[in-house]
Amino acid sequence: MSHSKKLALVAISLVASTTVAFAQPDLDTGGYTRELQTKEMMEMLDADGNNMVTKQEFKNYYSKLFDLLDKNKDNLLDEKEWIGASKDIKPSLATGGYVRELKSVKLMGAMDSDKNSKVSREEFLAFNETIFNRMDIKSEGEIDPQNWLRKITRN
Repeated sequence: MSHSKKLALVAISLVASTTVAFAQPDLDTGGYTRELQTKEMMEMLDADGNNMVTKQEFKNYYSKLFDLLDKNKDNLLDEKEWIGASKDIKPSLATGGYVRELKSVKLMGAMDSDKNSKVSREEFLAFNETIFNRMDIKSEGEIDPQNWLRKITRN
């Protein structure tokens, strides 16, 4: 095989691997997942107090959080709602570190999959469901404390 063909194959494989990486939601958003994966946050999401977070508890939490952020109730979060809502999130709903990371414009951009400068309920829930799925390494629909506290890595 000629040198130019080898270079072309390497270039194609690099483009293909980059495309796959960008097809998944960007979880490299500063400390968002780090601040989520604390014992305190797990306790806040664990509605029944059994030391497990089920997919339903996770969805319920993020639906409630979205409703709190969506001040004008249009099922879309604009930048003003995104950044300004942190003062409305009570300490019983999220830790200060989590709220600080949540209000990041970079995180909003990562969730805004259609790039219209707004995050829909569907985008918000889908992004966070991806995080749940990565934490649920056994694919059982629930996360135990060991996996909750385990650092998420890219798949």
